[in-house]
Amino acid sequence: MPESEGCRDVNWELVSSIRASKRRTQVLRALAESPRMNGELADDLELSTPWVRRQVKWLEERGLVEDLTESKPNYKLYGVTEDGEHILEVI
Repeated sequence: MPESEGCRDVNWELVSSIRASKRRTQVLRALAESPRMNGELADDLELSTPWVRRQVKWLEERGLVEDLTESKPNYKLYGVTEDGEHILEVI
């Protein structure tokens, strides 16, 4: 099967890991809409803050979201990276 232009550089294992979790997908999509803090995400998505924090960390470790406020350890604001936007295009 030939690779299409948009699929050439896709990490399909990562796509599969995100698709496997509806809530992880919700977190990534919500951050693509606008940068947010973990507590805001939890409230907006009606999820627990500890769960959201773990998922944001998981996404951050894979380069899909980033801490936009590195100098503020207690008030971290997260947003989607270019890689995260690219992944969202294929999921």
